[in-house]
Amino acid sequence: MFDQSIDGQLAEDGPSELTAANRPDGISVPIRVLILEDRPEDAELMVHELRRSWFDPTCVRLETESEYLDHLKSPPHVILADYRMPQLDAPRALELLQNLGLDIPFIVVSGAIGEDVAVAMMRQGATDYLLKDRLRRLGPAVRRALADKQIREEKREAELALRASEARFYSFMNHSPALAFIKDRDGRILYMNNTCEQVWTMNLSHCEGKLDHELWPAAEAARLRAGDLSVLKSGNPSHIVEELCLAGGDIRHLLSYRFPFNDATGCRILGGISIDITDQIRTEQALAAALAVQETLVKEVHHRVKNNLQIISSLLNMQAELCDPEQRAVLRDSQLRVQSMALIHDRLCGNNDLEHVDFREYVETLARELFAAHGVGSDRVQLRLALDPVSLELNQAIPCGLILNELVNNALKYAFPGARTGEIRIELHCDEEDRVTLRVADDGVGMPPGPARKKSLGLGIVDVLTRQLGGTLKREPAPGVSFSLVFEKTAAQPVPKPVQTKTFHSGR
Repeated sequence: MFDQSIDGQLAEDGPSELTAANRPDGISVPIRVLILEDRPEDAELMVHELRRSWFDPTCVRLETESEYLDHLKSPPHVILADYRMPQLDAPRALELLQNLGLDIPFIVVSGAIGEDVAVAMMRQGATDYLLKDRLRRLGPAVRRALADKQIREEKREAELALRASEARFYSFMNHSPALAFIKDRDGRILYMNNTCEQVWTMNLSHCEGKLDHELWPAAEAARLRAGDLSVLKSGNPSHIVEELCLAGGDIRHLLSYRFPFNDATGCRILGGISIDITDQIRTEQALAAALAVQETLVKEVHHRVKNNLQIISSLLNMQAELCDPEQRAVLRDSQLRVQSMALIHDRLCGNNDLEHVDFREYVETLARELFAAHGVGSDRVQLRLALDPVSLELNQAIPCGLILNELVNNALKYAFPGARTGEIRIELHCDEEDRVTLRVADDGVGMPPGPARKKSLGLGIVDVLTRQLGGTLKREPAPGVSFSLVFEKTAAQPVPKPVQTKTFHSGR
């Protein structure tokens, strides 16, 4: 029965001898072999069989335990051991090998060994066994033992890599400031990191396998479950800012990301990462409250400035009533300048943006008020506007508004004497390089000769304000008078309104 089992293994192993014809690469495999054998001729037969199987063995024959332990310091590829030797038998040699924790194929080679003894050796950890009169199967046995060892090494390396990967994962997740959790399709918690335990004030052992309604109040659990199901059903990740009410009543604000993915078995599960932004939310709320107070104060300042300018305008108007016509005209011009500045602050009082003025709207309003102040009817002079949406900072809007006031005021005073009719055209544009162009033109009688023009206070004011803006003012050839102011605007925020062209009729 014992010989039949050996023959069966030989049949499975195939031919014992490799040749250059049946070995694909035709190269011998170098191996280091320890042979525990007290008969040199038997050791020579083992070496011969290894060479016949296309190995290139470097062999050392040993008989004592001390020699054996010394050679194990440089572990061989395989150990061939006679079962019985006077100084060191196979069971003792295998025991010493295992005590050292070495994984070296250990093949028992004996002249006579019972099947029960062979089975016992295999159970003890021997790789294989064979009889000396069956040495033709030595080569295949060594080859199979080396292949099994390689598989074990690869398995150990894979297990070590897996354990290292798991250790890195858990170490990374447990040191991450973000909350991380995994749930199955039913909503049971499969994993959560230390940050979840700290924020939720619950530990994994308490939460593992639990559903949301077992951990949170009903309303909170329903909201969390609805968010999870939405992601699982749609297959699309989500990110939201959510409030989480903890058991002690503390409210935490979380920026949460949920995403579906498949586990190793292909089952769809849910992953979640949340960042605790409670401190940021509280800071933003405090800043928003402070900003609201600041905006209220700034609006109050603009309101008081506007009121003060209106008082000045009223005082000028009262003073004008006590003056002769020439002085009255001068005071009225000053009054119009004050009103143009008051209009800027009035627009800022009602605007959410306290630093920028919608200058297109300002131009429309100021022009209509100037027409009304001069009592010019639409049947005699028409106002035509072609205005782009332009936003100006306060330090540019005031001088630009005063320039507009002077140019339109001069056109209304001098361009259409007597019953002469015509039109005043105002254009406002801003190009891609943030250059603003303000053009005021009329088709009236034109400007007086040079000396008279030099005496104009209004044009002197315009020159000063143009330099303040760092711009240029050009008089262009046209019927009547045409002035173009060009300057670069500072960081302005465009007003989201379409370009429009309008015709306004005074008195309507």
